[in-house]
Parts: sequence; structure tokens; C-alpha cells
Amino acid sequence: MPLKYSCFISFRHGDRSLPTDKNLLETIIRQLKVALSSELEALTTKEVYVDWERLKGGDFYNQALSTALCESACMVVVYVPTYFDQHKAYCAREYKAMEKLESKRLPLLNSAAQSKHGLIIPIVFRGLKFLPSEIKDNRAYYDFQSFQLGGREMSRNSNFNSKIREMAEYIYDRCRELEALPIDPCLECDHFKLPDKEEVIDWIKEVTGVRSSSFPRL
Repeated sequence: MPLKYSCFISFRHGDRSLPTDKNLLETIIRQLKVALSSELEALTTKEVYVDWERLKGGDFYNQALSTALCESACMVVVYVPTYFDQHKAYCAREYKAMEKLESKRLPLLNSAAQSKHGLIIPIVFRGLKFLPSEIKDNRAYYDFQSFQLGGREMSRNSNFNSKIREMAEYIYDRCRELEALPIDPCLECDHFKLPDKEEVIDWIKEVTGVRSSSFPRL
């Protein structure tokens, strides 16, 4: 099957006890979806995937989500310090799943593309100093820390709209490269699964520097 989505937005849900207009993470996701979709609409018919059920709270997962990730050209990571949480590890599971897809797909591209263009695009909305060095040192990321509730919408804000356009063009380029492959990149998507929580816990602790025990070692 061909790619179905231009990108998959991976995010940690916010506090559902807050009203929508006070919920930073919900506002971020809704505005990012609109802004990215608006730019990509002029380039491709492929949609931006968002798991809206996640905004209701809880640790949601189903096979449809795994398939959607596999059917996406790129994954956009909405980074805040709670993104890599060992207790609610679904974001880390998505991240590692996309790394797996990336490791399979990039070698199929020409050498220039695979050395410069990853398939994971981090956007840092809060906590840049906590962004794991594994990401900060190896991937290009966008700094959106100046985004705030009550400000101008992302698509109309000069601090962000040029970055959104650049991101959309990057995503579109990856779509074209993957679709030009002689091998269907989504051939196994019906059976693709995220890694289990147990498979990512140690990795989360490693990249975040969180130890399993709160007691100091003597």
C-alpha cells in the first residue's frame, strides 16, 4: 500500500481537568495540525495524522495507530519534558517505532538523502535544556518555546509560520523520495506494531537520566 499520511504528530496529552482554552498541549496540537495541514495542502493530498482520542487523556493505543505511523512519511515530535515519561511510555514507543521505520527506509534512498534527511522532526515547545542529547546532537529541531496561550494563532504568527512552511516542504520532499522507491515502503504496515512498554523503559531512563531508584548511592 502507498503512504497514506504526510506526517504523524506524536504528542503527550495535557491535563484534561483544565478547560480547552487553558490547556497548553491541546492548544499546541490543534494549532499545529491546522498550520501544517494548510501548508501541506498546497503540496500533497496526503493528510496529517493526529490521534484525537489522546486529547481525552489516558494511555491510548490500538493497532490502527501503529498502522497510521507506518503509513506516514515522517513523524513530528511535539517535545515537552513529559514527552519521554517512563510511566506513560506511549510517546517513547512511537518514537522508537519511527526510528525502526527510519532505519529500514533511509538505506533504500540515495546516499545523499539518507545521510542528511531523517524522518523524525522534533519541535521543542518547552524544556529545550531537557531535550535528550541523543536528539539534540543528532537531529535538526525547531524551537517553538516562545509559543504561548492567548497569542496569535500559529499559522498567523510570524515567529512560526515561516518555520511551519519550511517543515511542510521538508515533509513533502520525504514523501516524494519514499514514493519514488521501487519497493513499497508500506508493504508490512498492516502487521507493524509499536514496541512494548517494557522494551523502551530502560531507553527512557538512559536518555532522560532518570534512575530507577530515588535513593542516593553510597
